[in-house]
Amino acid sequence: MIALLVALGCLLALPSRAEAYPWMIRHGYVQCSNCHADPAGGGLLTTYGRAQGEILMRTRYGASAAGEPGPLAEPAWGLFDSLLPIPRSLLVGADGRYAYLRSIPLQGASQGRFILMQADAQAQYSLGRLRANASVGYVSEGGNAAAITQGAADAGKVISRVHWVGVDLGAQDEVLVRAGRMNLPFGIRSIEHTQFTRSETRTDTNTGQSYGVAVDYHRGPVRASLMGIAGNFLVSPDRFRSRGWAGLAELALTPTLAVGVSTKAVRTELDLPLLTPTWRHAHGTFARYSPVRAVVMSAEWDFLHTSQPTPGRTFFGGVGTASIDLEPTQGVHVGPTVELLARDFDEPSSYGVWASAWWFFLPHADVRFDVIENSLAVPGARATKLVSTIVQLHVYL
Repeated sequence: MIALLVALGCLLALPSRAEAYPWMIRHGYVQCSNCHADPAGGGLLTTYGRAQGEILMRTRYGASAAGEPGPLAEPAWGLFDSLLPIPRSLLVGADGRYAYLRSIPLQGASQGRFILMQADAQAQYSLGRLRANASVGYVSEGGNAAAITQGAADAGKVISRVHWVGVDLGAQDEVLVRAGRMNLPFGIRSIEHTQFTRSETRTDTNTGQSYGVAVDYHRGPVRASLMGIAGNFLVSPDRFRSRGWAGLAELALTPTLAVGVSTKAVRTELDLPLLTPTWRHAHGTFARYSPVRAVVMSAEWDFLHTSQPTPGRTFFGGVGTASIDLEPTQGVHVGPTVELLARDFDEPSSYGVWASAWWFFLPHADVRFDVIENSLAVPGARATKLVSTIVQLHVYL
């Protein structure tokens, strides 16, 4: 039991990977499709997204604080332009993220380790209205749900987080129909994949993707997505795969205020960790708001419902996250995050408190530092408390 609790605490404290930044709403961006190949946000950047990352996200020094993005916004800092120009029909990218994690339990010795969290290459090819999108990468541990090679849970693996084909429809390509392995549309898409709202709803962007068919709509102040979930085919045997649906809809009331709703329901023949046939529901709401450019507030709350036909148990709970992102000067972000989890309202709740500092200090590079305190509820026992510190270095090409 002690080993299980320590493992759970370490899992919840693992750092995040590069994906999506919901605080870009401070610049009036409520449509993720402006900057990402995935209209629901995250992952491979478009040419426009690269330009905005160079202009708006990183610290600009001295006279370079204004003007056009220049060649530094291009893949590999523009080196391909002189060696092998990339055709406009092809989007390419790569992400590398290395982290040091130290976990300090309330009782016992602290443990630290280095983790290669991400070494991904991504690409999308367009032929008329057709799209083909895929990623391949390597992680030093974990990643089982996205693994395309075999190995122990703590061994390195080759992974593919996403791979799908799609077609743009509509007069202005505002509808994308896709099939393949994709991120699930639900809630606020963020890089903090270990936060309760992502781990408990199983909608993280680390390895929480699934196969299915999705329809995305994105135009003006409205974006919406609905996905029929066929299961994660990289998990076997079949009885461990979850099938159902997930979807979201978000409306921008102003250029810096957006509210949305999410829904997800899946059935698993043999659910982990319950090991019974199980329905898992998550339905909730979320919001992002930037009252002034230096401040972005975001929040999400989801009701949870878990039912097991055998032995006939039902759980009603909820999970929520609230955060404030402060950008005192361009490229420097600080702020707190609080989170709450009640898997069952009749049982004790878990909480987490994050303090984060983040600096986009060079083109295609950022460093982040987090201190996280978790109190993990254990029914019928004392809560397990854990403090973690994480340092991450991220470079994308």
